[in-house]
Amino acid sequence: MQIWLPIIIYGTVVALGLALGWYFLSGKRPPKAVQAIHFLLGFGGLEVVMLITARSRGDADLKQNATIALVLLGFAVFSGLFAGIMAKPRPDVLGMSLALHALLGGSAFLVLLNWAMNAA
Repeated sequence: MQIWLPIIIYGTVVALGLALGWYFLSGKRPPKAVQAIHFLLGFGGLEVVMLITARSRGDADLKQNATIALVLLGFAVFSGLFAGIMAKPRPDVLGMSLALHALLGGSAFLVLLNWAMNAA
């Protein structure tokens, strides 16, 4: 169960991110609660992933896969934070920064899922 905890957390984050993306593309304002939960689970999940991957056993390829997942998750978290900060003063940058955030977050989730399947 310990290995699958990051997958459960980031699966929820991805689902909330898809809902937020749908709100953005439809031009509606998303609920603040969904934004807050997405934000908090993103940062909290990063810490959970750091703790679990640091304690995991395995060969060098498995540890390298965990490192790649952590780097991608870190970039995804900070690109999402950057997108939120830049939304008000530069709305023209918002679409591209959210697309980058979604690309980084989705690829990080897939790498993390690959790590969890091989580590189990």
